[in-house]
Amino acid sequence: EAYDISSEIFGYPEAYYTPPYESLERIELVRGAASLQYGPQFGGLLNYITKSGARDKPFSFESSQLVGSQGLYSTYTAAGGTIDRVNYYGFVNFRGGNSWRQNNNFTNYTGYARVNYASDIGTFGFSVTHFNYNLRQPGGLTEAQFLQDAQQAVRSRDWFGTPWTIPVLTYDHAFSEKTRLAVKAFGLFGQRNSIGLTTAPTVRDSLTNPRRIDQDIYTNFGTEARLLTEFEFLGQPSALATGLRVYSGNTQRDRGRGFDGDDFNMSYRGARILDLDFTTQNVAAFAEAKLALTNTFSITPGARIEYLRTIGGGTFTTGGIVNFEPTASSRVTPVNKTFTEAVPLFGFGASFRPIDEIEFYSNIAQAYRPALFSDQFQNDLVAVDENLKTSRGFSSDIGVRGFIDGVLTYDIGAFFMIYGDRVGVLNRFQADADSNRFVTGLRTNVGTSRHYGFEGLIEVDFLQLLAPQSNVGSLSLFSSVAYTNATYITDNRAGLANTSGSVQGKEVEFSPDWIVRGGLTYRLPDRLSITVQASHVGKSFSNASNTEFQADGIQGVIPEYTVLDVSATAKVLSFLSLELNVNNLLDRRYFTRRAGGYPGPGIIPAEGRLANFGVRINL
Repeated sequence: EAYDISSEIFGYPEAYYTPPYESLERIELVRGAASLQYGPQFGGLLNYITKSGARDKPFSFESSQLVGSQGLYSTYTAAGGTIDRVNYYGFVNFRGGNSWRQNNNFTNYTGYARVNYASDIGTFGFSVTHFNYNLRQPGGLTEAQFLQDAQQAVRSRDWFGTPWTIPVLTYDHAFSEKTRLAVKAFGLFGQRNSIGLTTAPTVRDSLTNPRRIDQDIYTNFGTEARLLTEFEFLGQPSALATGLRVYSGNTQRDRGRGFDGDDFNMSYRGARILDLDFTTQNVAAFAEAKLALTNTFSITPGARIEYLRTIGGGTFTTGGIVNFEPTASSRVTPVNKTFTEAVPLFGFGASFRPIDEIEFYSNIAQAYRPALFSDQFQNDLVAVDENLKTSRGFSSDIGVRGFIDGVLTYDIGAFFMIYGDRVGVLNRFQADADSNRFVTGLRTNVGTSRHYGFEGLIEVDFLQLLAPQSNVGSLSLFSSVAYTNATYITDNRAGLANTSGSVQGKEVEFSPDWIVRGGLTYRLPDRLSITVQASHVGKSFSNASNTEFQADGIQGVIPEYTVLDVSATAKVLSFLSLELNVNNLLDRRYFTRRAGGYPGPGIIPAEGRLANFGVRINL
């Protein structure tokens, strides 16, 4: 809903909170020139739109209860409605279970409440989200351990948690039928807490091994105002969207030794080896116009200017660290850095719609990701280049989409992207005190990557095609196919000693060439829905060096995999539905991630076959 739910606005790699799917009205993928309204990131963004209370009655109620494999239990209850000028909506959600792997139990609590009041001078709103997630982590696996038993755990004392609170104030005002103002003020108060072993999975836990605490405390505030004006241009309806955003985010990052028990205890045993404070201040303005040149052809130019100021302070300890604690030989280094940057970004889109059922489109937009001070102190085992630079580039796409009412929908397009000074991980060769050579990682600007390919989505309803007047429901065949060629075209290794060979011509990490999904859905309106879906993801690499094999599992190939899922929903009463879901029906063993730190390090196996059964009530 156009406010931040992540801990950092410039591409933090983990989304610690996403809304429960039961609470969502829709998910928007925003990219192309339109993405400049929301930020400078590569590839656009996801915008989660939460449900609102019913407009036509004072009270509505929704509840679902779900049980499943490995002790899974999930409950979701929501209520909403409209009373006079007040619209309200809220939900509570709990999920808990033991997961598929050993030593992998979790609890997840989410609560949300929103109230909107429609006054004579506009609509005022307030919402608050609170989320608390605790996870016991089984650790990563080596290559041999994964092949032996992907369910096994090599850790029993690793924990992770993210308490998260997001308050939001909104104001919406219509100056006229063609001019509307929307203002949002939001905050985020969150933590990223973890304690556990950070050694490679080859190191067994004796149950007395020292545990390391990593903690981030996030305190963020932002305000954004958007003005939408509709007008006529060359006799055609057009629109102009403008906006201003002011943001300040603070991260307190600490690290040190925790106690050696097996509980989730975030108390430090001694002095900390990291005590850092990062502040990001951001002011951004944007403008985007949709100009209809004819009744079938329109263009969308857009622009955004970003002003960024980052401040880093605190201390970190180097040398003589034993069991995550400083010693007499340790050196405490102060941090006092400030960096400012102003970046203009431009985008352009075009649309040609000869008839209502067909649209040809194209977009191009600049993008960037700044190098933040917080990037230099990660929570994994990978060293970071202290001279990280800002990443810059652009993305573009062209395609056609359309529909034949009730029978066919499609969206087919091609894309091209340049990602300059991309941050990735290179192999770095080092030697121990006995001159034994070993491999570690270095996170740095490895080079410029080029990405191109095509994406296609199609859905055909065979029953409506063959017998449009029948009342036997619909049988839809759907498929999405994406091909991506992502390679490094330049190499930035100059001045980096002891790193692996050139990345030029190598594949971009975590970028499979093929992603194919398809299946069948049978629907009998208001009674029954059954879906069978197969998903295939091609091979990729976990680092820019394209490491093929590393015995400890931290770097290497991520093999291709195919999984099959089945879901069914039956409406047995006007207010009562039953649902059944089976994920990974064929119980395939695969993985999608190799971790250098959290939640490993090592191979993180994907879930095996899991099934759940639920009851849903709507009143």
